[in-house]
Amino acid sequence: MFKAPFYSLNGVVASEHPLASYIGVKVLEKGGNAVDAAIATSLALAVTLPHLGGLGGDFFALVEDNNGAIKFVNGSGYAPSKLSISYMNELGYRSMPLRGPLIISIPGLVDGLYQLWRIYGSIEWKKLVDFASKIARKGFPISKSLAKAISILKDELSKDYGWRATYLINGSIPSEGTIIKFPGLAKALELISEDPREFYEGDLARAITNYVNKRGGVLELHDLKHYHAEIGNAISIRYRDAVIYEMPPNTQGITTLHILSMLNNVELPISPKSSKRILELLKIAKVAYMIRDLFITDPRYMTISVDKLLSRDFIKWMMSLTKYVHRIHMNRRSTCCDTTYFAIADSEGMIVSGIQSLFYAFGSGIVEPLYQIPLNSRASDFSLNKSHINRLEPRKKTMHTLSATIIHFKNRKIAFGLSAGHYRPLLQAQIITNIIDYGMNTQEAIEFPRFIWEIDKDVIRLEEGLEINNLSNYGFRSIIQQYPSRLGVAAAVEIKPNGIKCGYTDIRGDGIAIGTYN
Repeated sequence: MFKAPFYSLNGVVASEHPLASYIGVKVLEKGGNAVDAAIATSLALAVTLPHLGGLGGDFFALVEDNNGAIKFVNGSGYAPSKLSISYMNELGYRSMPLRGPLIISIPGLVDGLYQLWRIYGSIEWKKLVDFASKIARKGFPISKSLAKAISILKDELSKDYGWRATYLINGSIPSEGTIIKFPGLAKALELISEDPREFYEGDLARAITNYVNKRGGVLELHDLKHYHAEIGNAISIRYRDAVIYEMPPNTQGITTLHILSMLNNVELPISPKSSKRILELLKIAKVAYMIRDLFITDPRYMTISVDKLLSRDFIKWMMSLTKYVHRIHMNRRSTCCDTTYFAIADSEGMIVSGIQSLFYAFGSGIVEPLYQIPLNSRASDFSLNKSHINRLEPRKKTMHTLSATIIHFKNRKIAFGLSAGHYRPLLQAQIITNIIDYGMNTQEAIEFPRFIWEIDKDVIRLEEGLEINNLSNYGFRSIIQQYPSRLGVAAAVEIKPNGIKCGYTDIRGDGIAIGTYN
């Protein structure tokens, strides 16, 4: 039983929260374009799903304009200028912690959205931000996803006063459907609506740095003041009869393209459920992830160019390594981190493929209490190994797990993405091959059973319905998970050859797709 797609003659919004999708559609109905709707949708998600993303986190987007040009918005932040390997070693760390004030990178979401709006926006910035501030001030019924996250993480995160004061109601865990309000977050959004640089240079910046440093962090005002999101170009490859657009480094989007580039040399089995398909993907993914961890980081620190990494000779060399997959062992924590993705298409054919995150659920677990801003844990993904390409360095961006995709295939345009952390490239490759190799419609493709590879354990988690024959012969231990599991939550929008706009959301999540008929 699949969720029903939403078909529209005009525009569609697909997100992980019904209220965010509804607000995005309201913007489209008021004459806004896909980017206007993306600003309002992103900020509404920051309010309604604060464990999955927020003002203290990161934001990335691919935007295809009406003329078919695709741009990349990089709203990820760098490490604070005082954060270094030697500093962490002095504190007794040999690897980055997963929670706490020392793993907060400069939040990029606010400026990422603002830079996106400056290029493409058509509705006044303040009006777009006001949708989210009204939700935060008036309150909204708490979703199943947020209520569950608060319940699961209460004991771990309530040691932080800001987290406790923001998400517990009179000291208790709110249940699904309870009205929750964020008056501090509403005030933060009101300040941002007047001037988004308030987050980086005004009272918001001062409140964040003061609280983080009080908790033992090393943020400084100039770290925030000097931050600006970046605008660049997408990267792409041809896969079979399609062109796949992805996000360049510092994201791991290139790993998705590496998997697909190698699959171009492989004939997949007839059945999409077969263990042979799983093994082919795993063999290739092992090499792609190894290359990721050898070469991908902040592009200013990379030793090989993206063009070289996507060249025919490099892909040929990667394919030659697949015969040695039994010798590849990954030394990296692998987790399915919390993220939220949304996609929007407007009546003129503009598409936004957007994704935002705090990394882990509620990020660092540190929430600035005055403005109720949860702060990310993105710096936890740095290495403290001085010889590692993704080693921690001041003002450096870490290799980032967020990425999202736009596909051009047989006169169709599909924007899709999903939550998944380090597993994202493997899951994206499964969905793309579902569409291109197995001829699934987009709804079927995103809801088809999935599998992930826990890269540090050689454990394969598979949803019910997939074959597991012979996986153990290749050194993998299989764990079957009930369908639908939480192996990523996907969404997509599609523009069909006849111009119909379609929105899709995943049975694994709480989101909906809504469209306009103006």
